[in-house]
Amino acid sequence: MAAADRPSQALLNAQKELEKRRRLAGIIYRPPRRAGSERALPAWLTLPEEPQTAAESEKRVPSTPPPPAKPAPICAEVRVAPTLAAHCLDKDHRYRGHALDAPYRLYKILQALDHAGRGWLANTLVETTLTSKASQQYIYGRRQLKNILQRGEGLFWQRVKSKGQLRIRLVARVKVASRLLNGRLRGQEVSFPVQHLFGSGRGQQATVNAALYTAVHAGQIARKGKTGPISRARLRDVSGCSSYRQRHYEKRMGISVTSHLHILGRHNEYDLQRLRLHQGVPAYKHTDYRGKINRHRRGADYIARRLPNSYSTPATFTVVHSWRQRTINRQLGGLCLMGSEGSDSNKYVRLFHENTVEAVRSFNRDPQRTAYCPLKQGTTTHLWRAIS
Repeated sequence: MAAADRPSQALLNAQKELEKRRRLAGIIYRPPRRAGSERALPAWLTLPEEPQTAAESEKRVPSTPPPPAKPAPICAEVRVAPTLAAHCLDKDHRYRGHALDAPYRLYKILQALDHAGRGWLANTLVETTLTSKASQQYIYGRRQLKNILQRGEGLFWQRVKSKGQLRIRLVARVKVASRLLNGRLRGQEVSFPVQHLFGSGRGQQATVNAALYTAVHAGQIARKGKTGPISRARLRDVSGCSSYRQRHYEKRMGISVTSHLHILGRHNEYDLQRLRLHQGVPAYKHTDYRGKINRHRRGADYIARRLPNSYSTPATFTVVHSWRQRTINRQLGGLCLMGSEGSDSNKYVRLFHENTVEAVRSFNRDPQRTAYCPLKQGTTTHLWRAIS
């Protein structure tokens, strides 16, 4: 290139001074590019960069904060063992002086967060998911989450430091069952939407307990999608819920209750008092206003006895048929204890049968026990007949 075509030294010095002042002012200048031209600038026009101090670089390029951690994805459904749910519902069962319903709720939520099945979760991820108000799974404050983690420490999880971070290691279900239960898991696993475990507010724990109570019912589902008749006293022994709490949970979750009556005969005051006082039968005077017993005798009086109710759970609570619970029971009892201590010796005898033939067969096997067969079935009340 000829010397006349090259820029003068004064122009180069002026360009260097202009670039220096732009850097100090924080101005980024990009020279215009011609349309359709992708050629690089000449070597003599490229200006060398001057060394910058740390203060100048921090002033020119502001530091950007790291992006916040995203909430972890969560499974849509959660599985619950009815025996463990009933044990944690009972307020008489304590761990270090605290009830088990709140730690068990967090335990199932952490299992749903651990969709990869690693068995542990980072503490920062749990705090971001459960304590951030921007998260859809916000249910706790930081202090409340810390308190619940302390309540379940050693029973449902263990907090350890690994690779520079605090991790929450979930305890296996077989170890939880061995620490809480004296026997084996009964019933079948129940699956329901995980949204029943979420939500903030004072009454949300009652909703969670109602979902666990519904899972106890669903785990005992018999044929036709309904549980067999079970008394309130038996439910209190199984779940630890009083009759008031049972009715409250049934109203919350929409559990339909079907009452059962045993008609003993036509009403007579002498027979009614004789059954009450001498035989100890809790009989009462029942008026058939709608003619369910005899449609030709509406408004007739009968001597009746209340039988245990049956319950129908919502369709979202489904029974899961799997081998996991059988495997847990084998680990709990051991193969050497099957048949003695591992398998329960208490046999459950069916009292309510679907038809008269089955009731007669049951009565012939054990004449000392009364068998019931349906007399007439309705929507809210079933009438039964005793074979004795």
